[in-house]
Amino acid sequence: IESFIYDDKNLNPEKYESFVSLLKEEKIKEKGDEKNNDFHEQYRFQEYNCFSQNSSFEGLAENKGLSFKDIALNDNLKQFFSKIQQVDELKITNIQFDFTRVRPKERVAILLENGLKEIQESSAGKNIFSIKEEELFILPANETFGEGLFFQFNDKEINNWIQLNKRSLEERFNRFLNKEINISQQGSSIMQKIKNNGVKHFLIHSFSHMMMRELEFSCGYPTASLKERLYISTNPDKLMSGVLIYTAEGSEGSMGGLVSQGEPEKIIEIIKKGLERSVNCSSDPLCWESEGQGIFDLNLSACFSCSLVAETACEEMNLGLDRRVLVAEVFGY
Repeated sequence: IESFIYDDKNLNPEKYESFVSLLKEEKIKEKGDEKNNDFHEQYRFQEYNCFSQNSSFEGLAENKGLSFKDIALNDNLKQFFSKIQQVDELKITNIQFDFTRVRPKERVAILLENGLKEIQESSAGKNIFSIKEEELFILPANETFGEGLFFQFNDKEINNWIQLNKRSLEERFNRFLNKEINISQQGSSIMQKIKNNGVKHFLIHSFSHMMMRELEFSCGYPTASLKERLYISTNPDKLMSGVLIYTAEGSEGSMGGLVSQGEPEKIIEIIKKGLERSVNCSSDPLCWESEGQGIFDLNLSACFSCSLVAETACEEMNLGLDRRVLVAEVFGY
């Protein structure tokens, strides 16, 4: 961005105007073309491709802040994952554009039959600044460094599992997948996301929470210090089935505790223990047999005793979870 805006240490108005125009079009107004009308998904798809299409990436001077490598998968892991990566260094940058009060800003991406998405918003955000837009040169941003683990699921295995258990899964998730979404209703964003992504959303999101809770025991990071980045999409042009679990808290860098859990002999044990722990919950049988709990009843067999994490750690407000989709004897993945 700096090289785009600045020229010989002086602000170049033409480059700045071009940059602001592009930023508004892609990140704020969310305009698109005939090939892609959801820039949020496109941005996430680029991140996903960076991990999925590279076996390693060293933090070079021009790309400081990103370094990762594949781990060797044994036969058990290969069945379910295309790859698992240790992310030694990960730079996270957050920028605030606007805010809302009283009524949350719901951004609803409705999946159309042609694979494109229609973007609707329930309310408009308010600017965080009071001056004229053309006089604005700075937005508040926060940059932190951390580490993480990236999991890419085997899409073929997921599709086979869904086909083999089609009847059981349809009975369990039918009300989420065939529900008419009212855009003005609070929570419409996550409701529509679940409807778009189907059972795969419950599967990957539940796995992410299971891993965060288990990593809390194995590496010492509390779940409040961990975060998830979900890569889930059924769009054929932007198919995604993965999750990045990372930490970016406190001082710059990390102690390597999370990355060390990605060693092949450790990660399979963590997954096994997490699955074993997911079978039982102190709220069972009420939790296991639940037909809807949590906000808007968007969780099934998932509660604070077994699946939920700190709200700052979850991208979806602890919604769209079901541990039975992982470990149930009849249809569990």
